[in-house]
This record gives sequence, C-alpha cells and structure tokens, in this order.
Amino acid sequence: MTPQPNDPTQVGSEPPRDEGDGLRLSRPEIQALGTKAARGAGYAWGQAEEAGWAAGWLARAGLPGAAILLNVLKAQPLAPPAPASGHWKAKGPQCPLCTGLALQDHAGLPEGPGPSSVLVDSVIWPVFLMPFVARAAAALGAPLEMAWADVRVTLPADGAMPTLEDPASVRAPEQATVRITVPDPKEAVAPIAPAAKDNTGAGFEGVITLETWQKLDTLAMCTTVTSSIESRVRAGAQESDND
Repeated sequence: MTPQPNDPTQVGSEPPRDEGDGLRLSRPEIQALGTKAARGAGYAWGQAEEAGWAAGWLARAGLPGAAILLNVLKAQPLAPPAPASGHWKAKGPQCPLCTGLALQDHAGLPEGPGPSSVLVDSVIWPVFLMPFVARAAAALGAPLEMAWADVRVTLPADGAMPTLEDPASVRAPEQATVRITVPDPKEAVAPIAPAAKDNTGAGFEGVITLETWQKLDTLAMCTTVTSSIESRVRAGAQESDND
C-alpha cells in the first residue's frame, strides 16, 4: 500500500532545534526517546523503559547516554546474563541492559554484588552497567566499585552521581570483563553531583548529535503500527454512545 501523506507511522518526529553544538534534550526527553528506540529494537516494554532511564542517568553523569544506548541497540543480538556465584560467564558478548538488570536484582544474593566481588565476562559497552550497579549499591547500603580495563568507578550508596575524571576513558573499550566489588573506604573516590535543580535531574539538559537523534528516532518509529484501510475504518468508537 502506498504511504499516505503525513502518515505519522511513516514519518519521523521533528528534531529539536540545533543550537550549534548539538541538540539539547532534557533528561525526560532523552529517557522517552531511549525507551521508544529500545522497544523498536526488540526489547520488551519493561526493559525498554529501563534502557531509557539508564540513558538519562548516564547523560546526567556527564556521558553521552543517548549515543551509548544507540551503540548497545546496534550490537544486537547479544548473550543474556548468566548469574553464578563469583563469576558470570557467557558464550558471547553479554547484553549490558539485561546484565545490569540482573545485577541489581541479585544485589546481596550469593550470585550478585555484595561483600564478595563478582566478575562479569565480556560485557559490551560496560559503561551502560553503571546506572544499574548504582541501584545495586543503594539496595546494599554500601558503595560498589566497577573496574574494567584501566577504568575504576565508585558508585555511592546514597545515589549521588560518580566522579568521572576522564569521561572519554570510561566509554571505552566496547567490550570488556568487569569486576564489581565493595571498595576499600580509603581508596574509594568521593562522589560529586552535577549541577541540577533537584535530585531528579529537573532542568538538566544533555547534548546529542543530530545523527544520533535520527537513528534513535528511526528505531522509535518501529513501535508504530502501519496504517491501513481497515485500521482507519475501525478507528474510534464502533457504536453510538448516545442514550
């Protein structure tokens, strides 16, 4: 069927205004876009909502959350997590979204982060685990440290954002084995929170490129249902509601 003019299921959204250094989106806007894109990439709605939340969290931490999420979505299909005491092994690159959700759900359990360290093999874009490890730290009431390659990041138990001395190094490498443990209090890096109107991130703005926005919006469009003659005929109430 030939697409109809101005059919919202065939035409993408209008991008925000480019201020010269990129598109400025609020945290809720990043979260909404990320949620729809993750759903369009094949995740269930519940998982997609967590993906959007994680993208917003990363953006507030000073990282390109939307771009990182896009990289995760482009890498599909990925292996599911394999929780096991002390060592989560996998037959292939592990999905950071599903693995992150499993880590937060297993916080304090024998298989999850807690007093003993957990080694998670071959996680793609390990930085995407950070929001979920932060939730695990809050659930434990103790900070947790993530370490991979040359990166060490401490996620505090009080929900404060982590200190990122070199955000670029935190994004790389694309795939790594991650160790999660309770850090030595003498070695943990003190957290600082970025400027925001309140602890929900209200008033926060993140900058993403037009290309990233377009690719996420294309995935988000996959959540729409293509219109048809039947769908248009069946739209609205089928019976009169006049008494």
